[in-house]
Amino acid sequence: MNQHIEQRFAQLLTEGVHRIRLRTSKTIRIVQDELGGVLGKNGGASIEYWRKGHLPATSTDIENLAREIVRRGGMERRWLEEFLVSANYRHPEALCAELFPASITLDSPAFSLDESESSLLSNPFSIGPPILHPNRFFGRTDELKYLFGLWKHLPLQHVALLGLRRTGKTSLLHYLRQITTTPEAYLRPGQRPEWLALPEPYQWVFVDFQDVRMSSQERLLRHLLGGLNLPLPATCDLANFMDIVSQHLRRPSIILMDELSAALASDELDQRFWWGLRSLVSNHTGGRLGIVLTSHEPPEQLADAQDKPSPFFNIFGHTLTLGPLQEAEARKLIASSCRPFDPADTEWILAESGRWPCLLQVFCHACFRALENGEPGSTWKQEALRQIAPYRYLFDAV
Repeated sequence: MNQHIEQRFAQLLTEGVHRIRLRTSKTIRIVQDELGGVLGKNGGASIEYWRKGHLPATSTDIENLAREIVRRGGMERRWLEEFLVSANYRHPEALCAELFPASITLDSPAFSLDESESSLLSNPFSIGPPILHPNRFFGRTDELKYLFGLWKHLPLQHVALLGLRRTGKTSLLHYLRQITTTPEAYLRPGQRPEWLALPEPYQWVFVDFQDVRMSSQERLLRHLLGGLNLPLPATCDLANFMDIVSQHLRRPSIILMDELSAALASDELDQRFWWGLRSLVSNHTGGRLGIVLTSHEPPEQLADAQDKPSPFFNIFGHTLTLGPLQEAEARKLIASSCRPFDPADTEWILAESGRWPCLLQVFCHACFRALENGEPGSTWKQEALRQIAPYRYLFDAV
């Protein structure tokens, strides 16, 4: 590897660490310890090693490091691009497009998309993965207004988001954690109304329990401490975690827990863990720590079925069940295409999708592709109906 490139990587990494230090008023050592903890390292020794001109050994370390520095340090896209190139990261354009998504109107002066990014964004509709970019998220207006109404004042309330598979639970969690901090230039006009402007800088920590690393109690607790910008101890057990959070948490913070069923399947996340978490949020954080979890069924019922009953699951006094989008919301999603759909196709999509967001994405993706390729309507409609066949159970839920 070219020595100059390695030195440039070290300079950019040091710039990011110092930016976080200035924003959080923490020491360099604490910043490096926190970054190391998020990456699953033992303290900040790895960060210090990389700052001396050594490149991370894996692309996963490079990607996770970039994500955390952008999030915590408020780094600009230009920094991210140069950082990834200096780290010899293979696909920098994809990560840049994810962390700095273009707004719906791609002619905004804030953006200049290169050829690779334009190809990534040519079809704005997504099939399969959750929606990660706030500007591609549509609907759930009533649910969002209800949720942010619960978090205007302390104590922060705890919420269970229920819904069948493919109802958009994970996408909603990602939207919650990003919508209040995403610059206006990266959002659609009017996407962030007044009731989304929280009075204080809230912290958001996303936990994907389908990530096998989160089934380890120590790694989960380190992930939470890192996301909350709290000190990381040498040994991170439940007692130490509770001590640190109860003593140091000052900012209102919300933990977004995705896929409760996967969490309950972990042997390490036992009854003692859930009891401790309940005690922490109820009695030792001054109401500054809220929790949102997603589940296919009420959390207490799921816990009983897994033989892990706990008072923790009784704190979720607010339950939201995700159903289809409102008609106006679904129409906005369809109209977001940079290639206008035929009005008859729009009505067909609304009727056949039942306004379920995942099915709307399938139909819109197929229609957009057909417009690009000049395919007849009957062909793309047949293919789209074939693709949604596994999700017909959604129509039985209405």
